[in-house]
Amino acid sequence: MEVEHLGEALKGAVDLSVRYYAGLLKLSTDYLESLGKLVTAAGTASLQAPVAAAASTPRPPLLLAARSGEEATAAFLIENTLSGRVTARVAVQGSGIAAQVAAQPEVVSLGPGEQCVIQARLRIDPSAELGRDYLGELAVPELASRTIPFVVRRLPDEAPAASGSGTG
Repeated sequence: MEVEHLGEALKGAVDLSVRYYAGLLKLSTDYLESLGKLVTAAGTASLQAPVAAAASTPRPPLLLAARSGEEATAAFLIENTLSGRVTARVAVQGSGIAAQVAAQPEVVSLGPGEQCVIQARLRIDPSAELGRDYLGELAVPELASRTIPFVVRRLPDEAPAASGSGTG
């Protein structure tokens, strides 16, 4: 029964994460499109600096956190903003256990304007150090010049249940 609740909670967390990043991506895209139209209309080089600054704004990393032996998951949305169909492999780079993160699907094929949710998954190895962040990046170079940073973290194992010997 606890597993069902944990599964539902995990599904809810993944759903929330996907909706958050989808909304953030949509907001960022709308902002950059509006800013691009403004720069084009103005035709001045002085307005191009904010476009470059907005394009290089770092995004918060995805967090893959779980206890030893459990699976950590995170998700993000990609979109094909190009004019033709693109088929590409999702690349994973990282150090330590972060290099073992698997992207699902591993290969995406998107037509113009199509979107796809990519899940990052990893079973946390018992050898992973508590309190240490393992850094990595996910990328789909054919679709975006940016990478999606992620952090893998091993959570502390559950504390033993409190015994009832305290209140007689």
